[in-house]
Amino acid sequence: MLPEHRLAALLDQVKESQINNCLFHTRSTQPSLYADHMCDRSQFPSEVMLELEKHSGELWQIAFSHDGTRLAACGQDQFILIWDVSSFDMIHKIEAHQDGEISNLSFSPDGKMMVSCGMDRYAKIWDVEVGTHCRLLISKC
Repeated sequence: MLPEHRLAALLDQVKESQINNCLFHTRSTQPSLYADHMCDRSQFPSEVMLELEKHSGELWQIAFSHDGTRLAACGQDQFILIWDVSSFDMIHKIEAHQDGEISNLSFSPDGKMMVSCGMDRYAKIWDVEVGTHCRLLISKC
């Protein structure tokens, strides 16, 4: 028995595949199923507009909040830096994992919280508005 709306799910997968295989994807609209999808290279940003140089080590990940107003970065230097995207002023510099680098971070859907995962095998939850630690999650790895 086939699941409900299987054809719609397959068509969505085709569109997603076209976007993922587009080397210079910049469009916000869905691709058409009538033609192969390809974005124009001239519309792809190719100039450095701004460098955020507050980290002292390598950056390993950046993440935008879901509403696009905040940008967070983490990496080798054990800090999470959060910028306001409209002005690129740094909002918070959080010393997140004293015993290891930060390998991953992600915003909550509402953008008010963030989780960071460090090489110290801890996951921590942060209040993005004030830049404070809310909860510690311990890994058994």
